[in-house]
Amino acid sequence: MTVDEDLLKVAALPYNYSALKDKTVLISGGTGFLGSAVVDVLELRNRFYGDNIKIISLSRRARENRGNVAYIAADIRNLPEIPGNIDFILHLASNTHPAQYATDPVGTITANVLGCDNLLRLAVQKKIERFLLASSVEIYGDCGNFPVDEKYCGYIDCATVRAGYNEAKRLSESLALSYGKQYGINTVTVRPARCFGPDFTKIDTKVMAQFIGNAVRGEDIILKSEGKQRFSYCYYVDAVSGIIFALLSGENGKAYNISDDDDGKNLRERAEFIASLAGRKVVCDFAPTEGASVSGYALTDCSSLKSLGWNPMFTVEEGIEKTYKTLKNHSVNV
Repeated sequence: MTVDEDLLKVAALPYNYSALKDKTVLISGGTGFLGSAVVDVLELRNRFYGDNIKIISLSRRARENRGNVAYIAADIRNLPEIPGNIDFILHLASNTHPAQYATDPVGTITANVLGCDNLLRLAVQKKIERFLLASSVEIYGDCGNFPVDEKYCGYIDCATVRAGYNEAKRLSESLALSYGKQYGINTVTVRPARCFGPDFTKIDTKVMAQFIGNAVRGEDIILKSEGKQRFSYCYYVDAVSGIIFALLSGENGKAYNISDDDDGKNLRERAEFIASLAGRKVVCDFAPTEGASVSGYALTDCSSLKSLGWNPMFTVEEGIEKTYKTLKNHSVNV
């Protein structure tokens, strides 16, 4: 495998990695954006630290096994028999892009809810040590004009197709807690903010990816609003470090926000920074986009995870610049 220097930094962090030594970790969505990066970090632990972690990746994409990683092509809504012992399960599989919410809303809901239920049933069967659920800050819905912590429960208009993602994540969290109560499964939930980075797994339709894609192609940045929105973002390396830290050190039954520190920038300022990297400008096009978020303010408070010892390694702008340079250097179609 090619060594990603940033992911190598995650593998070198002083986390409780000894808890994974000689264990088997199953990851749903293991070939997806964040899932593949988690797999890479665990492989780096094997390569440089001799942790001998066995990894089972479940996803719809077939891949040839490598090292300690067994790739199983499967739809988690119809989970196949998984032989052998499993110690940890990370449920990371989900549609995560607005275009997918709009074109496959049923698949978005069922992959989250039925997939989560199937994996929790597997957790009971295998008597695992811990189940990690990747939820989302989307469960907060419309936020007030203040950073929200894990106790906040905002308004979601469930009479929209896009709400299927938010509601499915909420129900998945409830399922995980219910399995903990009824069957004694040790669970932890993470709620990553809007993640971005060089995603080579699929075409990313989230706004940050669209902006960076415009810049990489040498195009002007298309802003479809006045750009006054303020959101929390998370560079994918920090999302991965937060996921692994929560897995190893989070409290049973707790949920944790994960995001990079807020720098006070709104969406237009993000767009202008990205445009500056490519020597382009920002232009406005107010045509509506199906599946797009209607939230105007969604900042998250990450003090819960930070109180346990986690901190992001990058600023949002550092992550944006790294993503731009990586995609530009790879000459990929975005």
